[in-house]
Formats: sequence, structure tokens, C-alpha cells
Amino acid sequence: MAGPCSIKILLLCAGIIGVADCQTSSDVVSTLSPARTTTNLNSSPVVSPTFTSSTPRTTATPAVASDTPAAPNTPSLTLSTLPSNTSIQTTIPTNASAANVNPANTSNETTPTTTPTTNQTDSQALGNQTQTSPPTTQSTTTVTPTTEAPTPPQCSYTVTPIKFGFQINFINSSLGTYTVNVKEEGQNQIGGKAIFQHSNPNITTHNITALKPCTDYEHNVTFDHAGTKILCDHSDYKTTVTTMEMTEDDIKRSSCIPGYLCYKSDWNISSVQITANNIEAVQCPSDNKKFCIKPGYDDICTNLTTTFTQEKCVKSSFNHIQHISAAEFLNSNEINLIPPTELPAKIEANLPPNCIYLTIDYTCSDSYNNPKKVSELEPFTDYTCTGQIKENDVIIKNTPAIRFKIDCDLNIATQRDSTNTSIELSWTTTSQKCQEVLPELDGLSYDCSCHPVNSVWDKKHAKLNKQKPGRACHFSGLKPYTDYICKVQPIYNNKNVAKPTEVKEKTEPGVPDDISTLVPSVPEHNAIKVTCPHVKFFRGPEKLYNATLSYNGVIRKTKPPKTNCDFTFKDLSYLTTYKVEVVAFNGYLYSKTKTAHVDTLYNDKVLIGFLVLIFILIILTSVALLWVVYKIHMMKPRNSQDVNEDVMLESTAIYANVPQWHQKERR
Repeated sequence: MAGPCSIKILLLCAGIIGVADCQTSSDVVSTLSPARTTTNLNSSPVVSPTFTSSTPRTTATPAVASDTPAAPNTPSLTLSTLPSNTSIQTTIPTNASAANVNPANTSNETTPTTTPTTNQTDSQALGNQTQTSPPTTQSTTTVTPTTEAPTPPQCSYTVTPIKFGFQINFINSSLGTYTVNVKEEGQNQIGGKAIFQHSNPNITTHNITALKPCTDYEHNVTFDHAGTKILCDHSDYKTTVTTMEMTEDDIKRSSCIPGYLCYKSDWNISSVQITANNIEAVQCPSDNKKFCIKPGYDDICTNLTTTFTQEKCVKSSFNHIQHISAAEFLNSNEINLIPPTELPAKIEANLPPNCIYLTIDYTCSDSYNNPKKVSELEPFTDYTCTGQIKENDVIIKNTPAIRFKIDCDLNIATQRDSTNTSIELSWTTTSQKCQEVLPELDGLSYDCSCHPVNSVWDKKHAKLNKQKPGRACHFSGLKPYTDYICKVQPIYNNKNVAKPTEVKEKTEPGVPDDISTLVPSVPEHNAIKVTCPHVKFFRGPEKLYNATLSYNGVIRKTKPPKTNCDFTFKDLSYLTTYKVEVVAFNGYLYSKTKTAHVDTLYNDKVLIGFLVLIFILIILTSVALLWVVYKIHMMKPRNSQDVNEDVMLESTAIYANVPQWHQKERR
């Protein structure tokens, strides 16, 4: 066997020399002939291998001689990768031995040849390029180029369910790019796609994970060969595979949303129903592999059971128990802080009912950033308070700040006592919200004020600087019988607080204004009339005038009260002096009396009757005289004595009937 091995070594050396001397510009087939030698049957065989280069236009035919090197200017082709389907067959006589491989001993031997095994087409295409050596005197080695059709790549696989998905196991598959497509059975769209490089022949498996548990998946694998997708064979000819069942160990705690209980898995758990206390899980916004449940407020500080239900699996559900700690799941913004409305102050917080070891320590400050304890808070002051949430005296969170002001409901019960020029106002302060601390509020004081209803300019103030449960203030110099509005304004630290308490009070009636003047008149000789200007201020509920008439200190007539100052006294004595008195009356008090003296006139009616009587007497006298004259004239013949007697008798009769008018009547 030494002879064939020596020939192979010589051929390899010849090929290396041919590559070194190759001229890339020539597309030729070269035949390298060694120096002529004479061989016999025991000489070494002539070897003629054929290679198919990966470069179509480069074909090398190296010639190997026993002693002679190749000509330096002979072109040769570069040998690239040897195709896997190229084989070299060597035919060696059975009686050949390594000792007979001697080029000098060739006289009586037959020349054996070794040729490569190729397909018939490649042999015909390249047959005219093969040269042979002379049959007896020369041993020739010929390299013949061949062209073979590419063998299709092998691509087959098996599928095995594994945890979280299944495994692709490639069987005798070519190296290159593969695409795995999976979809749920019965679905129209591809559920997943994986592209990977199969570059290591020692690694023949590839895992497809993040699938749904207990789910039938259709699958196929394609091989990308020179831009063409070749569908790979599935060894067991099954088009679907069922994934495994998910177990509790496949679920892990994760984080996504603060205050939420989140889970993740290498399974696709979108089809798994996740509930806790009838609350369904929601998908994490930043990771679709995570699902979160918001524990209820009452679940904090308890063990929460989350149920994972797999509808497609035999064991449809399992539970996961997680302790919901306050430090992790309590959202301080969800704590409802109830600000205090009473003093002493107390801030209420609705902590989770099951967290019996939680406490809150509060720190407050006023608008001047003066720190205060809750027990030191004052009324009518703006405060901002924050709390530290402690669990077993360890701070775990801080509460949001709350702002509030405690307005004490100051109830002021008033009592009034007034005169016609003053009001005494007293009150008692109570409070439902702050009654306990009311006596201790040194900053609480009051401002009292009163002013007439229709005016604010005549305001009276009385400020009290100290607070006590019962207080009083006095207002003097007020107007009689005037409506006043009195206010009691609470003041805390020099600021008005709460609404003032208002009361309406009227001062007592006062003395009406004096009547300025009386205007008397005598409308008739025995009547008196008196008037006066209207009094401006009666200072009482009534506005009346009273008038009396007296003579020699004795009241002769009194008029009933009237709303206007206009009085007439009739049927008085003639030529008499009377005293008239008028006062203003307000229903309670009288003004000063205004007095006037008035004289009645003579009796004009008697005087007229007397004058009429005198006139009648004059007429009668005149008539009588005329009658006498007439009689005298008629009785001239008579005795003059008789006439004189008659005349004297008539005259006497006339004088006897004259009345005594000179007496004056007085009543």
C-alpha cells in the first residue's frame, strides 16, 4: 500500500505547484507531463484525479511526474472548496507493493490508470480535454475538470413539547437561515414567527417559547436557500403540537405598577384568567408578559389568594398566596385623611382595617411655618399637616399634606337693658366644637358696637380685650326712643372671626321737644282758637298734643289729645281773660307746657239788639210826635186847655214804656 500513498503525496505536491503558477487570465485545461520513464507491471500507477472547482471558469489539470517539476509558465486554477459530492476513486493492482514504486523499473510492465468517478454528463462535457500518455514508453497523469448539478439541501425536523413551548430538533439539516412559523389551531393569522441561523452543526435544537399552555399549535419550518423558501419535512408528519400545562412554579412575582401585585411567566398567560377577590388582572402597560392585580384596600396586611385558571388544561386552576404588606402595597394617596373640625384637634385617617400595627404621627405648621403639635392647634388659623405612617414604630411612608382651619361655632346669647339714653348689652358664649378649650383661648376678644338703624355715623364702640364665658358692654349718650343695631364681633389674634351676632334694640321713650310758640286767636267774641308749630322729636310711640282752658286758676275746659296742634274753645264769657295751656305727648312723657292768655270780646249780639230797640223807639217817638201834631191841628177849635192835657198825657205814656238799657250783662 506504500505505492498508492506515495502517488497521492506526489499529486498533492503537483497541485500546490500548479496553484502557485496559475495564470488567472487563461481559461485552459493544462496537461502536465513528467519526464519520460519506463515502467513495468511493478511500477507505480499513473493517477489522474478530477476536481470540480467552485469557480466555473477555472479548471486545473495538474500533471505529476516522478522526478520532473512542472514547467514554470504552465497556467493552473485555484482550488476552492471541495464539494461534498466529489469523490476520488483510486484503482490499484492487487500485487502492487510499496517496494515496486520505482520509475526506473518499467520495461516489462503494463501501465495502470486511476480515474475519478463522475456522472456521465460531466464526463462528456469535459472528455475532449483529457489527454493520455503513450501506452508503452510514457506514464501520464491527467486532471479533467467536471461540472455537477447542485444537490438540494436537506431540511427535516421533529417537534417536542417543552416547558413554555416546544423544541425544534433538526435532523441532517443544512446550515443556514431558518424560519419557524406557529399559530393556534383554527386561527387564520400566524401567531408567532422565529428566524434564526443554524450555523453550528453540533447544535441541532432550537426552542420556541412564550406560547400558551395546553394549546394546539400548527407549525412549519422553512429554509432560506439562495432566496428561495424551502419547506422542511416534519419527521412524524404531524402538523400540530400541544403545549404542556402551566404549573404554579412557572409563575413569578414581578414589578410593573406601584401598588399592584404583578406576575410574569415565560408562558403566554394572556389566555389564563387571573383573579383575586373577583378582581381581574390587567396587562402591564410596559410589558405584555406581565399581568397585575390591584389588591383591595381591605386586603392590605392580609394574605391574598390569586387564582390562575387555565380553561384548556385538565387541571384547570391553581392558587398563589401572597402577603400584601403595607410597606409595599399601601398607597398613601388613597388614605382618606379627615381634617379636624373641633378642638382639641384630632386628625382621622381610614387606615386599612387589618393593619392593626399602623400608626400616624402628624406635624403641623401655620402660615408662618411655626411648628405645632396637633394638641396645640388653635382655632381660626390655617394649618398644613403631614403624617409619618409607622408600622411597629418604623416609618414606612408619608401621608399627603392636608390643609384646614378650625372655625369654632361661637354662639352668642345676648340680653339687653336700656334707658332712654343708654343700652346695656350682655352675652354668653358657647360652642359645640370648641367648648372644652373656650376658657383657655387667650387670643379671643370681642368688639361691641351700636348704631341707629338708618345711620352708621352715630356708631358707638366698646371693645373688650379679654374673653370670658359671659361679657357685657355699655353704651351711653344714645338718642331716646331710637332703633339701634348692636353687634358683638368675635376677634381672635386681632382678626375678626366668625360672623357677628346682631341684635336690634330700641331705647326708652324720652321727653318730647318743647312747643316753640302758641298762636291764639278769637274767631268769635266768646270763642278762643290756639295753634302751634309741629314738634320735631316726640321721642315716643305717640305724637299727640293736649290743650286746657282755665280762668282764675280753675280749668274750665280740656280738649282731647290730637295729632295736630289746633284747638278751639267756644261758648265762653264775653270780655273775659282766659289762660290756654298746650303740651306735646308721646304716649309716655309730656313736653314742657306752653301757655298763652287770651281775652274774649264783648257781647255783640246784645249790642245789636239794643241798637235795634233804640232805633225802634226813635221811630215810634217820631210817629207819636207826628200824631200829636196832627191832633193839635185837628182840634184847634177846642179848648187849648184840653189840648195841653192830652199832650201831657201822651207824653207821659211814652216815657213810661222806655226800657232800662244801660245795665251791662256779665256772665
